[in-house]
Amino acid sequence: MTREEIFQLSDRAIAAGKEKIIGIAGKLWKDPETGYRETRSSALLVRALEELGLKVQTGLALTGFRADLDTGRPGPTLAIMGEFDALIIPTHPEAVNGVVHACGHNTSAAALIGSAIGLKAAVQSGELCGKIAFIGTPAEEGIELEYRMGLIKSGKIRSIAGKSQLIRERVLDDVDIAYMHHLSNKFGFNDHNGSVCKKIIFTGKSCHASAPHNGINALNAMNLALHAISLLRESYSNSDKVRFHGIVSDGGKSVNILPDRIEMDYMLRAETVEKLLEVNRRFDNAVKYAAMAVECGCEIETMHYSMPLYDDLKLGEELKNVVKTMFPESPYDFNGSFYASCTDMGDVATVIPAIHGYVPGMTGTSHGNDYFVADCDTGCIVPSRINARLAIELLSDNAAKGKVIAAGKADLMPVDEYIRIIDGISGFEKSI
Repeated sequence: MTREEIFQLSDRAIAAGKEKIIGIAGKLWKDPETGYRETRSSALLVRALEELGLKVQTGLALTGFRADLDTGRPGPTLAIMGEFDALIIPTHPEAVNGVVHACGHNTSAAALIGSAIGLKAAVQSGELCGKIAFIGTPAEEGIELEYRMGLIKSGKIRSIAGKSQLIRERVLDDVDIAYMHHLSNKFGFNDHNGSVCKKIIFTGKSCHASAPHNGINALNAMNLALHAISLLRESYSNSDKVRFHGIVSDGGKSVNILPDRIEMDYMLRAETVEKLLEVNRRFDNAVKYAAMAVECGCEIETMHYSMPLYDDLKLGEELKNVVKTMFPESPYDFNGSFYASCTDMGDVATVIPAIHGYVPGMTGTSHGNDYFVADCDTGCIVPSRINARLAIELLSDNAAKGKVIAAGKADLMPVDEYIRIIDGISGFEKSI
């Protein structure tokens, strides 16, 4: 059987499953869940894989899962990943209890199922080698820090991001190649920043607001720290990559009481681990010395969120060829610009040759209250077909192309070293 005939087997199966695939995206949109809480979403996706006759490992990184499709012939293990956590945007018109898929992870999850549908048909050709792992990856968005810190302190997780936690749990140890697709407004892929998340607590002394001299106002520490952070930005004004941004997650409870506890959540982003550590050190100094200046206490808990993403260019070339064959008139962004945003796919790419691809199909602003899936056909079916076709390309002909890309894993960071580095990034500091 020719490779084109295998492609057709896959495409026909995906076309036959179109209603089911798009239906999954719709169900997830109507019932969104945030990271490490995606119990209903996970159950829906696991059930869809089980209906294909696949055996599914569940409870990975709490709500993640993995199902393997073995060709029965030796070759690389290829992982197709799908995200399924949502965002908190209460002003979105279709938010459910303030939660909404305003990053399109519902389509990523649907495409994971679509890929499985197509590849199950392709494997029946007997022409593919190796193993295909369909992996549901939870908690990609770096939000709800207090909740995730609670999970860490209770011993349920060690990483606030799902793919990092999967690496810690050694779920990806046997994986040689990994990729996924994310909803966007284009075809292509781009490298991304790495990041850390922070929980900052300022402490003072409460008192009646009419007699402020009897207390120490923790809001003063916050205000001075925010000013110091703003001034620090000047040091990076020539950088299009370094970012730091945050929210006041607890600004006090009563207007007639000087608050003795103020909390902020922050995220720092940079393009290399070395730059991230530098920004992290300078940021902490700005915050803790601002607190000391007004005689407040300060606690800073730093948590690794994501490694910088550097996509595998050999895999990217194969992906580009697949997309250009399928959609010859569509432009393809072959890593044409570096994104200041982050993804925990960077952690995967640190230890495994990987690609974080994009497909069109969204409208509005990413992470905005005007974000919608404009075209479910493009957003769900197209990535299903691309994911499957790329797997066929890599695992056919005795997995010749797949073996070349898989060999690159030997040049990447060993998992034990990766864990040592991210544990070194995370930490707790307290002043006064």
